[in-house]
Amino acid sequence: MKAKGKEKPEMKGTSPAPKGLPPKVTMNVRHVILVLSGKGGVGKSTVSTNLASALAAHGRNVGLLDLDIHGPNIPKMLGIEDQRPAVLEKSMEPVRVTGNLAVMSMAFLLPDTSSPVIWRGPMKMAVIRQFLEEVNWGSLDYLIVDLPPGTGDEALTIAQLAPNVQGAVIVTTPQDVAVLDAVKAVKFIEKLELPVIGTNLFRLMRESVFS
Repeated sequence: MKAKGKEKPEMKGTSPAPKGLPPKVTMNVRHVILVLSGKGGVGKSTVSTNLASALAAHGRNVGLLDLDIHGPNIPKMLGIEDQRPAVLEKSMEPVRVTGNLAVMSMAFLLPDTSSPVIWRGPMKMAVIRQFLEEVNWGSLDYLIVDLPPGTGDEALTIAQLAPNVQGAVIVTTPQDVAVLDAVKAVKFIEKLELPVIGTNLFRLMRESVFS
């Protein structure tokens, strides 16, 4: 027999999370794809930008989230580095490249392009949550997340907080040192029990993303 007593209130608007982990944020997105690498300078931001642009060109509603907090480059790649998001009372509007491609980046919030971000982990975790919850993304088919090199706070936080994470694209170059670090990124994703969608971008775009 079950003991009588007050039932715990049901949590609405969040997805269940394993014990000890934060609940998933509430946002209307069908697919979240992480783009990461073990090493910098391998073309990860270029892959993220091209992937988001290609999906938008195929009629999907796409968000592109630049989580390289210390070195945000997505706005420069898209030619929108001089724009700023509109700040409302309780939310921010992402910068729109087209009607169905929206971007948010730390670069939009800095006073100038040479300003460094000197933050420890908790500050980065807080801003990642804000970028997910307090940005008015609208209804998204895809959220492409451009992550900094490595397997640190940003990658772990987004994997824990974002809903409907479909997997990760690992970007690398043929050099031995880049491949070595890419293998670490693959194992990181596997430890999170997420699928590695692919390391071959062209195969990914043809077989996985547009299906």
